[in-house]
Amino acid sequence: MAVRQDVDRLTMAGWGALLMPLLTMWHEIAGHAAACTLQGGHVAMIGAFYVECTGLSGVADIVVAGAGVAMNIVLALIAYACWRRATGDGARLMLWLVWVSEAFVAAGYFCFSGVTGVGDLGTSAQGSLAALPMPLGWRLGEIGIGIGAYILMVRAAVAALSTMLGTGAATRPARRRIAHIFYAASGLGAVVVGLLNPVGLFVTIMSAAASSFGGLAGFISIGFAAGGAEAPRAFVVRRQWAVILGGGIVLTIFAVVLGPSVRL
Repeated sequence: MAVRQDVDRLTMAGWGALLMPLLTMWHEIAGHAAACTLQGGHVAMIGAFYVECTGLSGVADIVVAGAGVAMNIVLALIAYACWRRATGDGARLMLWLVWVSEAFVAAGYFCFSGVTGVGDLGTSAQGSLAALPMPLGWRLGEIGIGIGAYILMVRAAVAALSTMLGTGAATRPARRRIAHIFYAASGLGAVVVGLLNPVGLFVTIMSAAASSFGGLAGFISIGFAAGGAEAPRAFVVRRQWAVILGGGIVLTIFAVVLGPSVRL
């Protein structure tokens, strides 16, 4: 008897539209904005992909800069722990998407800031950690950490998906639907929202596109990683209108409210 694997395309697009804004706000608000406020700073502006914090300097500024990535790591660990205990194909898939996305983004920030010198972990004059000594050394260290962590996370994500789908060529269609549709929906949503930002194209390219199409690029490899013995497992994710409609609503609110930025 053939093993049934069926993953609904619209539901995967809905997960991309839903999780991209929620996980981005987790990084910006639960990370940067919370660190700013807890240290006595003032959150002057919140955009879809950045937070402007005033009134802090020195170590406090460094804490704010690193808080976003720190919260990505925290949520990745929590979601991974929940994924290991979850039952049901839909719940396991959702938790897998969360921990893999957050792990990729965290590792991606090290790579991006190390290579470019800008961003949350950047040590160039345009980076958030410009005050750190020996900027070149920090950048080289970030590149090494980022590349190493990203490779490990891709392998871990592939292995985790294989525990749900099984292995072999028969799992390739489901893998592609899960990884590639989610990746495309998340990236396109981020770029569209980024275009609404008054700061201009820089935010779109350096924040929205880098954190989505760049940070989540590991999903491309995951979609093609269908090696191993032919041993597929039953896995069904039917069309979930709550996810599809919720994704559309959350993405729209995210774009309308935080796309143009909110000044506080």
